[in-house]
Amino acid sequence: MKIPHMDTPRHVHHFDTYGLVKRLTEAGWEYDQAVTIMKAVRLMLAENMELACQALVSKSNVENETYLFRAACAELKTEVTSRRKAEQEKMRTERNQLQHEVEILGQRLGQESAAMKDELKGMFDDRKMAVRNEQRAMESKIQQLNYKITVSLQADARSDVEGLRWVMTRRVIITLGIVVIMVLGSLKLYSNAVREEEMDEKKKAKKATSVTGGFVAEADGAGNDRKELRNGDFIPEAELSAAG
Repeated sequence: MKIPHMDTPRHVHHFDTYGLVKRLTEAGWEYDQAVTIMKAVRLMLAENMELACQALVSKSNVENETYLFRAACAELKTEVTSRRKAEQEKMRTERNQLQHEVEILGQRLGQESAAMKDELKGMFDDRKMAVRNEQRAMESKIQQLNYKITVSLQADARSDVEGLRWVMTRRVIITLGIVVIMVLGSLKLYSNAVREEEMDEKKKAKKATSVTGGFVAEADGAGNDRKELRNGDFIPEAELSAAG
């Protein structure tokens, strides 16, 4: 015979059934209703627990799955590590190859740059020489043109100077001729005036010698008045005015 409190209970209670019934009766439910509600809740919990037990796995299964998962993770880690190392080695090899190719390209680029630099320098030198030759040719043409212009201007200036000299010479000759003519004319007029004065003086001298103590030997035909001199002679008024 088993001890009463050691017997296996008919139901496994997952909550306080008595406390639930007591709280329901205190809330206003009848005792039978409270017990029925408690049994319904217990039945629902039992069904849910059974479903949970069927859906859940055991500890051994969990340990097996955990071991398999860890083994798979370790294998995956090893594979990933090996692949990473292989990729790194491959990338290192490719990088070295690319670096070598870059160095080769750099050397080739340097050689081509040096060759292009020399070629450009030669082209610039040739262009400078061509420009200098063109400048010299242009300067020679400009000098020739300046010489031609200078010669033409000098010829024109000489012709103008010769023409001006001829005009000035002609004007000077004409002026000198006019001056000579004027001088000759003035000399002739002066000589005529001197001759007339000499003739007048001669006439006056003749008239003075022809006058005697009484009256004048010649009487003027115009009937001019006569004046008596101190010695009793008379001289016509016209002769006196001419002598004065």
